Amino acid sequence: MSDEVKSKLDQIGQAWEATKKTQDAIEAKLEKGEGNAAELKQQMDRIDSDLNEALDMKKRLESLEASTKRIADNVELAHSKAEEKGMDLGVYASALKKVKLAGKQASSLSEAETKALRENVAPDGGYTVLPFMGDITKILFDTSPVRALASTVTIGSDLYRGYFDDDEISVSWGNEVSSLSENNTPEVGELNIKVHDQFAVLKATESLLEDSSWNLAAWLQEKARDKFGRSEATEFVVGNSTSRPSGLMSATAKTSNGDVYERGKVGAKVTAGAAAITSDELLDLRALLKPGYRPNANLLFNRKTESYLRKLKDGQSNYLWQPSYQMGVPDTLIGQRTAIFEDMPDIATGAVAVALADVRATYLIVDRVGLSVLEDPYSSFPQRVWKLRRRVGGGIQNFDSIKYLKQA
Repeated sequence: MSDEVKSKLDQIGQAWEATKKTQDAIEAKLEKGEGNAAELKQQMDRIDSDLNEALDMKKRLESLEASTKRIADNVELAHSKAEEKGMDLGVYASALKKVKLAGKQASSLSEAETKALRENVAPDGGYTVLPFMGDITKILFDTSPVRALASTVTIGSDLYRGYFDDDEISVSWGNEVSSLSENNTPEVGELNIKVHDQFAVLKATESLLEDSSWNLAAWLQEKARDKFGRSEATEFVVGNSTSRPSGLMSATAKTSNGDVYERGKVGAKVTAGAAAITSDELLDLRALLKPGYRPNANLLFNRKTESYLRKLKDGQSNYLWQPSYQMGVPDTLIGQRTAIFEDMPDIATGAVAVALADVRATYLIVDRVGLSVLEDPYSSFPQRVWKLRRRVGGGIQNFDSIKYLKQA
């Protein structure tokens, strides 16, 4: 573990201990009717900010760790492609460092460096960096927590057709002389998830592409990939349009007998207050989810809601939220792993600000086409046009493995 990572994990522990100490002091002053609670609350806001910063840094370091692995995989691919072209990547790297980083003239390069550099010049004048880039699937995994937790399937048509196996037979008891009657036969429901199209149209002039000191075309396409990923993540969480994926939080909340399964609805616990959540309500939410789903379940909420929930205690004044001091291990709340879904709503009247779900069992992402790029240098000359498109769908495949906490 690097010193930077250890430092950030230590910072999380220090900030969390300071948070608990300050929160306890605020509650003690309010209970005794003493003053200076406002000053302590300001201190709490500063500590909270430090804790959020440390938690964010931990997530960025985890993302960096995943990216480093991806780069290592693609470097191996780059070497393979270079060997096919008979190119020495070491010589090319030396030439690129001299020209692009040190600002030296091309005339200062050796004959081998000049040859390597020319071999790696694309027809439009940009340096070829594509062999070092991850593909669209890996990029989306890095930026979308839904993709990281959900199930995925790739299909060859515009519709995924599955089935709900959510009914059961009845059985009878008796003895060998009892008359036998026919029992009911279970029914199977149909699950349809349609794929939808994402588009992006990008333009750049030929002169800009030729004169740019770096690969502008690759940069534009990378920006589009990132936006595609963030856009689909939003729909996977809150999408409710017929022309977009259906989101995890878009199902009808079943507020009566939320522990009883009903196809097409998600069982829900309704809070007593519109702007508050209690520790007992979190425990009631957990009780709605069957024990078989709990080991793989995550409590889902956004960062603002997390800040609120961190202050909750149980009956013995123990804090319900606990930070993780290990890379790749999520924080916990009431013993359940947590995941930050920034697209979820804040705590407000009627909102589903918290959910508990085994996301892999609950949500299915359907991929039809990854990312197709159509490059058109002619129709809008002197501008070059890139038309990017991908097809993806998503929907709840198991309404039993997710529960909502719905504000009053």
